Amino acid sequence: MTAAERRQGARRATLTGIAGNSLLFAVKGAVGVASGSIALLSDAFNSLVDVVASIAIWYSVRVAHREPDLDHPFGHQRAETIAALGVAIFTAILGFEIGRAAVERLIAGPRPIEFAGWAIGALGFSMAGNLLLARYLRRRGEQLESPAILANAVECENDIWTSLAALAGVSAAAVGIQVVDPLAGIAVGIWIVWGGYRFGRQNIDYLMGKSPGQELVDRIRALTLDTRGVRGVHDVRAHYVGHRIHAEVHVEVDQELSTRQSHDVGGNVRAAIERLPNVERAFIHVDPVLGATRALETLARIDRAASSTYDAFARQHADRPELAALWRALATTAQARVDRLDVVRRLRAAGWHFADDDLPVERLEKRWTRARAAAEEAGVGDHSPAEALDLALELEGQEARADFERATTPRDGTIRPSLEASSPPPPARGAILGRIAAARAGVDDPGAASRLDRLARELAEETAAGA
Repeated sequence: MTAAERRQGARRATLTGIAGNSLLFAVKGAVGVASGSIALLSDAFNSLVDVVASIAIWYSVRVAHREPDLDHPFGHQRAETIAALGVAIFTAILGFEIGRAAVERLIAGPRPIEFAGWAIGALGFSMAGNLLLARYLRRRGEQLESPAILANAVECENDIWTSLAALAGVSAAAVGIQVVDPLAGIAVGIWIVWGGYRFGRQNIDYLMGKSPGQELVDRIRALTLDTRGVRGVHDVRAHYVGHRIHAEVHVEVDQELSTRQSHDVGGNVRAAIERLPNVERAFIHVDPVLGATRALETLARIDRAASSTYDAFARQHADRPELAALWRALATTAQARVDRLDVVRRLRAAGWHFADDDLPVERLEKRWTRARAAAEEAGVGDHSPAEALDLALELEGQEARADFERATTPRDGTIRPSLEASSPPPPARGAILGRIAAARAGVDDPGAASRLDRLARELAEETAAGA
């Protein structure tokens, strides 16, 4: 959908919202004044809120689609968010005033409802109209990816419930229980205030540049790594600009590439990220590096998945305290490796060389596939200790630990102390061996016992080799 089509569609949707809510306000307002029902008048003013919201959205959509200019080089997208926040404030104030009027009516004593049949008919008409408006605005809001239009759809859906509360009040008053009418008005007022608060809080997050969440950041990182020519990635950040997202990514490329080739790699990354939903702009910083760092990134992903999986195993095996303690220790170990790899990534970006230039990425990718699958399956159902320990043997064995050592060993030994001081060391292998021994004494499954013995041997042999 082009920008012009989106602008035209948003304009039609907001004008439809204005017309529909104006009609509902006029009908309920006229019948409310004639009948004297405070609940119906409260619901009428609720539709007035929607009219004001639709007008604000209509104007803000026009502003938001203006082309960037000298004063606003990144566009005017925040206009929708600012308008939405203004509507939220107005909504809360009006809701308070409606509630106050209903309380005053309750204190003054109930009044008879005139033209109760007309009042009930007006509320039924309101509920049907809001249902049709909500469906239309939700469909258009999703097509246009407009939070303002979607918010208006949500308000129309909520108005069905406020009309239902008003209908209960009018119906009760019609049969002689007149005190329910002001009570329904109070309920409608409270609901309107709550809606304004909820709507305002969401748009304040947009204005403050809140992060869209770790899931999107991880998706951006994975998408970047999958781009041809990328050797590594670091410092991935994203935040809201209005209701759209801006991302910043530092991409590592081989330093032997020409300036044009490096620029093309960065352009491909930018185009891939900007195809993600709600991502409007990606800022790419290209860092030339000596060797490939894809192996480093893959190791970090493996250990993130391992830490998450071990935590899940600890919860699953909570009835075996010694085994659960081993899983928690392994989770801590995996997270410590992630922290160390993060420091190494930054040192590499600064030009330091490590011993992982020739790590076989294909082998690491296979291990990553296994770790990712295990992480996805860990939270679904129980896994026997033997099954879980098979994964630990693969991710904690000599080959995996040797790869980690190569990736984190600097070629210049003088920076080793700085590396050690910059990230917490993994738990001592002696402590892990103690956890394995305790778990071995507490299991009665021969398969699990043999796997624990194998894991202990591998760690002990590697400890001896490194001593």
